[in-house]
Amino acid sequence: MRELQRSGRRRLVIVFGLGGLLLLALPASVLAQQVVSSAELKRVVGRVEVLAKGQTQWIPGVVGARVAEGDDIRAYAGASVELVLPDSSTVVVTENSRLLLTKIEYDPQNQSRLMLLHLVVGKVRATVAQAAVTLARVRQSNFAISTPTAVAAARGTIIWVFTDGQKSMMAVEPEFGFTEGSSQGVWRQ
Repeated sequence: MRELQRSGRRRLVIVFGLGGLLLLALPASVLAQQVVSSAELKRVVGRVEVLAKGQTQWIPGVVGARVAEGDDIRAYAGASVELVLPDSSTVVVTENSRLLLTKIEYDPQNQSRLMLLHLVVGKVRATVAQAAVTLARVRQSNFAISTPTAVAAARGTIIWVFTDGQKSMMAVEPEFGFTEGSSQGVWRQ
């Protein structure tokens, strides 16, 4: 009888031990596949504020602050802020502008990204990191800025987007070196 109790306890200890090891191993594998979904305020000049998703109180934007999907950023007169996105793309929000971070997803393992930004009013300059050529070809790398009246999408280039809420203007700066060709710059209204 005691032998059966000892055997049952051993099995129980082994089962819980293995279960515990599995639980410890699980977060490591989940973290390895986790998608990065926040950006960092790299440079802040003047009065810049951030409205976190679900909040009603704007807070001052400071260098090093993290902003995430659903957050709003606004820059007042004479102010600007530079964001560094997880794929190393940068976005400069200029004075009198408001930007909503609609979607920020980046998987560092396979370098796929989905960056969707909405410019409510004002002007932004985005330097879009060049994704791996194969990802660009199969369209697994998306970067777009929308306004109330237009959408600009890019891969491995520099785009300017302006809107006053009624009309939008977009510009593409020339950037050489992309294996699919080079841009001479385009203005669209």
